[in-house]
Amino acid sequence: MATTNTATKAAAQKDASDLKELKEQYDSLKAEMKAMTDMLGTTAKSKAGDVKDDALAQIELIGSEARARIEGYQSEAERTVVANPMMAVAISAGIGFLIGALTRR
Repeated sequence: MATTNTATKAAAQKDASDLKELKEQYDSLKAEMKAMTDMLGTTAKSKAGDVKDDALAQIELIGSEARARIEGYQSEAERTVVANPMMAVAISAGIGFLIGALTRR
């Protein structure tokens, strides 16, 4: 009887020890997962900021190129009007006549 009682106590102590060890491993894994999640969040925020900055730089570049093209077209149109004022007046009158005819209906 004493042997069975001692064996039962030893098994119970071993189970308690195993349970304590599993709890410690679980806590350790939980802490590691939290650290990894935090690191992933930080990395994602950093990447998102980099992508945003790159996109803004691209938009500014495209905008400045568009402005330069428009200014070029505008100056070319002004030179053409100055060089051929009668043709510019005739073209404007023709366009006005067409718009008037189309909106009259």
